[in-house]
Amino acid sequence: MVEEQSPSSYKGQLGMELKRLREAAGLDFEDAARVLGCSVSKIRTIERGQVSVRPTELRPLLDEYRVGPAERADLEHLAEQSRRRRPRTPWGSAVPDRLRRFFNAEETAAVIRAYQPNLLHGLVQTEGYARAVIETNSSVPRGDVDRLVQARLARQARLTSERPPELHLVVDEHVLRAPVGGAKVMREQLRHLAALARRGEVRVRVIPTGVGVHPGTSSPSFMVLSPPSRPNIVYVETLTDGLFVDEQERLARYETVMVEMQALALSEADSLLLVDTVAAAL
Repeated sequence: MVEEQSPSSYKGQLGMELKRLREAAGLDFEDAARVLGCSVSKIRTIERGQVSVRPTELRPLLDEYRVGPAERADLEHLAEQSRRRRPRTPWGSAVPDRLRRFFNAEETAAVIRAYQPNLLHGLVQTEGYARAVIETNSSVPRGDVDRLVQARLARQARLTSERPPELHLVVDEHVLRAPVGGAKVMREQLRHLAALARRGEVRVRVIPTGVGVHPGTSSPSFMVLSPPSRPNIVYVETLTDGLFVDEQERLARYETVMVEMQALALSEADSLLLVDTVAAAL
């Protein structure tokens, strides 16, 4: 069965094409922003494929970029597909807008490289682990906990889809040993992580505690997302915000830190052995 493209995929394709056309026309972000009477940040989000483009926004951009009728029709079709509404889900209204934007970017990434200093990544969390994490967030209404847990689990369907992402996790050893949700939940979580690694759905590299301070020690959670045929972007998560980074100098710094951490980490085989060892001790 052919997997249907999501609206997020169409947004990404449209954004890539608009970026190409803007650059071919010799225009910069400020020029495009003046056409729409908007901020430069909005043009960036359009070209990153993070937002839909309304017909009243697309037409003046295509006019300014001097796009011909045939190509214009293709781009208008992409824009129309990107504005399709997803089927309603039981958890949709519980997910904040900033997370929706992240989910869209994650959904279209071909490669995901992630580092979280205190938790395992949402794409590998069990239901029990996810629930324990979400319940500690005092800003989440109690009535939304179940729905947010289900939203987190729904994201994981990508790992077994026809076009799964290549998922690389850098994990500090203390994250494996933290008793999130208690010993039973943590044992189940580590066994689940090991099973995913053995099936090739995730590649895990553990930084041993003995390394001490490393390049990511003072960093918040971040992910390097690599969409097909588009430049990488970085998503940085703080206590209250999720920020996208695409400026080349800042992006390069995150990519460098990721490489440096991987160089300090155990091999995939030794990392998996450590996960098994910690799980067996619980």
